[in-house]
Amino acid sequence: MRLRDLFLLLCFILTACSNPVKQQLEQLEENFQFDKSELITQTKTFFTDSNLFNSFTKGLRFKDTLLTFYSNRKFEPVWAIYMSNDSLASILETVLINTQLEGFKKEYYRTDSIIHLQKRMLKEKGNDFYLNMAKLELLVSDNMLSFHRDRVKGRTNPAKVFGNIYQLPEREYPDFDLFEVLDNEKYQEVLSKNSHSEESYIRLKELLTIYFKRAEEGEKWFSIDTAGIKKLEPGDTTDILPQIAKKLYLMGVISEKESQTADPFYYNKSFAPLVRRFQQSYGLYDDAIFGRKTFGLLNASLQDRIDQIAANMERIRWFELPEDKAYIAVNLPAFEATLHWNIKKENYDKELFQIEEEIPDSINTFRVCIGKAHPFDYDARYAKYVKEGKYWLKPPDHETPQIHSYISYFVINPTWTVPRSIITREMFYQMKNDKFYLEKNGYGVFYKGKEVRSDSINWSKYSPTNIPFDIVQEAGVDNALGKIKFIFPNPFHIYLHDTPQKSKFKWSERAVSHGCVRVEKPILLGEFLMRNVTKNNADDFRIWMGYEPLDSARKADYDPLDSLAVIKPIKKTTTIRLNQGMPVYFIYNTIWFDAEGKVQYRNDVYDKNKYILKAMNY
Repeated sequence: MRLRDLFLLLCFILTACSNPVKQQLEQLEENFQFDKSELITQTKTFFTDSNLFNSFTKGLRFKDTLLTFYSNRKFEPVWAIYMSNDSLASILETVLINTQLEGFKKEYYRTDSIIHLQKRMLKEKGNDFYLNMAKLELLVSDNMLSFHRDRVKGRTNPAKVFGNIYQLPEREYPDFDLFEVLDNEKYQEVLSKNSHSEESYIRLKELLTIYFKRAEEGEKWFSIDTAGIKKLEPGDTTDILPQIAKKLYLMGVISEKESQTADPFYYNKSFAPLVRRFQQSYGLYDDAIFGRKTFGLLNASLQDRIDQIAANMERIRWFELPEDKAYIAVNLPAFEATLHWNIKKENYDKELFQIEEEIPDSINTFRVCIGKAHPFDYDARYAKYVKEGKYWLKPPDHETPQIHSYISYFVINPTWTVPRSIITREMFYQMKNDKFYLEKNGYGVFYKGKEVRSDSINWSKYSPTNIPFDIVQEAGVDNALGKIKFIFPNPFHIYLHDTPQKSKFKWSERAVSHGCVRVEKPILLGEFLMRNVTKNNADDFRIWMGYEPLDSARKADYDPLDSLAVIKPIKKTTTIRLNQGMPVYFIYNTIWFDAEGKVQYRNDVYDKNKYILKAMNY
């Protein structure tokens, strides 16, 4: 009987028969003179012949572990003999082809090679048939393992993608069993039980499915020509508003009916609220005015959106914020900090930290300023610096890293020891040209812990990179750290702090610092941290800072009609140590869903998505 006829009969048997795998093989061997021993022999030869094996397995991720796996099962196949069964073959193909809905390229998993080998196997005779069967076996197993691991733990390693600037804890999967998926009867169940169930991942997957379908149907997101337009605001004459409306409709911001309200001759004011909706979904200042940022985000392509979703799905596989404890999370692209109080609503009245109206659902969110982004030519400038070694060639690096730590203490009325990089780049020549510069700006100079007069120093004797002094800004209203700083151990010497420059919080894009994170509401953050201080509470902290206590009984002691009862903030530099560290996470999500379930997009301020996509071969 020809092998092709054998497999046609095999299709019928395996589709109709519910016998165990071993019985099926034995039945094939008996009824159709199928040489099971030859299959196993050729499979073993393929796995144990190093030249044959290595020539085929280039690029496979699990070839060594699979060799052990098949040795332990005496080289009996899992998949290959059944790949002619239409039902199993089509299911496997569907699993691997639909990897794109998990944010992967189907080419990762060599689906074309699997299909090609499957067809080739049916045409071969003799030993080549069994050899191709062994190749198909290994190829399917390797890619099933790859897909299983990637969709759970991530295709990439964040430490390899970003180096030491990524220090978020690795997400744990205690019940994950890699080889559990190598079961031709249970693999669908295994994949199902290991699916990510968090709402954010499911919603992103749904979005990705929609966008892929639209892309496959031929939809394209056009780019609007904005050459010569620096700004476009309500009332301006323009003929591009219908294009803007169509693009907003394609992006899912407005309905088709709303898109028809755009006037073809000028920017009508009735269309402005729709533009504000777009700006709000991207975290822009919602003034309904088109400028560089608004136009830039509007001109995103459909592939840009797909790429953005894929990168953020990978981030979820790497890391997830905890649900069952208090923490602080700073989302860098959003320029926002979140206080997760982890207080049950029914216990609000028993907690002293805030009143119920100020903590909806036990979460607070406020604005932050983060480190400046790299200059556009950073890579080229850094390469030149490495080559020539001259300090002034080194480009500034102020990006705030993705880290996890624990706030251990905070300081009221802090001083500020100026970082060497700032002295070198921003202060040295002013110090050199004006001997009173430091004194006029509230800076003291210290040598081995002892203060010296700054105007007595001949700064010309020193170079910007060889200054033996510490420069410290005294506490006060003009101090760069404001009234309070929050300290947590990390290798980058960054921290959270107040700032006297409050106006920056009104900006939509707040990447303005040297790496530390400035907080809009330092008092609220301090109250939050007081839950981890045993000897004092949030009201004590408020009094230290010069604010009325929230507790009504204590508030009665401070009658505002009595001038003697004015609460005075403490003046000296004071350190408050936490009995238990408060977790703090600096994360980087450019897509998420707000409390109302609306999707939020943010500009990739540090251009990090491209590094993830490159590592994923996306």
